[in-house]
Amino acid sequence: MARKTIFAFSQNTQHQPDYNYIEGFLVGLATLGIEVRVDEWLVNIFGDYQSINRYQLEALMELCELCKVTVAKATYKLPEQCTLSKKDIATSLDEEAPLPKFCTGFIAGLSTVLNDLKLSAEHKEAIVETQALFAGFTSLERAKLTFSYSEPTRTFEQEALLATRRLASTIHALSDTLSMLPFDLDDFADSEFKGVDYNEFSDEELEAKDDTVSFLLQLDDVDSLHLLDEFLNVEEQVFITPAFKQQNEGHFWLIHETRPYMAVRFHKARLLFESNQFQKACTELEALLKLNPNDNQACRYLYANCLVLLKQWDKLKVLLSEYEEGGVFMRAADVLMRFALDGESAELNAIKQSLIKANKHFVKILTGQEKVRLHDVLGYTLGSKEEVITYIEMGGKKAWLSVEGSLFWLRNKKK
Repeated sequence: MARKTIFAFSQNTQHQPDYNYIEGFLVGLATLGIEVRVDEWLVNIFGDYQSINRYQLEALMELCELCKVTVAKATYKLPEQCTLSKKDIATSLDEEAPLPKFCTGFIAGLSTVLNDLKLSAEHKEAIVETQALFAGFTSLERAKLTFSYSEPTRTFEQEALLATRRLASTIHALSDTLSMLPFDLDDFADSEFKGVDYNEFSDEELEAKDDTVSFLLQLDDVDSLHLLDEFLNVEEQVFITPAFKQQNEGHFWLIHETRPYMAVRFHKARLLFESNQFQKACTELEALLKLNPNDNQACRYLYANCLVLLKQWDKLKVLLSEYEEGGVFMRAADVLMRFALDGESAELNAIKQSLIKANKHFVKILTGQEKVRLHDVLGYTLGSKEEVITYIEMGGKKAWLSVEGSLFWLRNKKK
């Protein structure tokens, strides 16, 4: 399940790495033995991404932690599919094959922070040698260069096969070499972010906050809103002050310590939406989008449907111009707005067809022709049933029901 969840997230990112590359990258970081902020390695692996839900982030964090533990205990083993075939070494070393993907990710993971580290010559040499070995498994040509010797006792294929058996032990050996490296974690602090030093809080206080947030995010009754407000008020008094917001507005999600606040505030918006308090939900969502315009939480999807329900078309037009994307969320909001404002037309019918082509499940699930479970979706890929389910959970069905005749028109096959 975790692998599918990670894959679903990856499909909607800039780089779209496969699972083996992702694991290789995280093993590379684990081998360095330092803490790198989650938002930093997410961008390094995936590039730009529009949103990541709680389940996807948890799956990636679990994989990261597993890599750390197994590398530290010298029990890490490469994924079973990362093998070198004796009969067909060329296929095993195709750039899309598991082993090259893993090795490419591993090399990238080792490289991520090297320029920032105060490395001794010995440590630099150990890292470079390890990268050179793993590079030998990134293509057939590199394997020939890496495992062909001037006085060979074995063929390069035989040498490569022997080397694959030592890859895990090579990772452990490098980890041991670097384990005593005197990293200065202050070197990794992002000087761009100002405000309260989160180190002022004790481990006990931070753990208690994590427990509180986990509890609050499970509440699904509007009567629980006062509990969310109490948490948000405390955060805004002791940490996320007006001065802090002003200094860091625009990139809140890049500050790991603000994410509990952001998560609880988004959950508050969803509870307000579910209880039909659309204007109040809009206010929360507008604040979140101002703090984090990159919108890794996907607030814009719920916000778009809020604006439809409130018939705030001018705001919706601005939102659609700011977030041009290919999924059903913004396409559907655009189609629905056009229908509400101008009614059916040949031009709009053509636009409707482009929405339907973007996801063949959209009409049947949204109109109830196909029954699905509206819970336990851990992620989605574009064009999937899960994408439509997530759209409905973000208020999509309510939005269509609020525009008279829209669902009937959506089902009409007239082009």
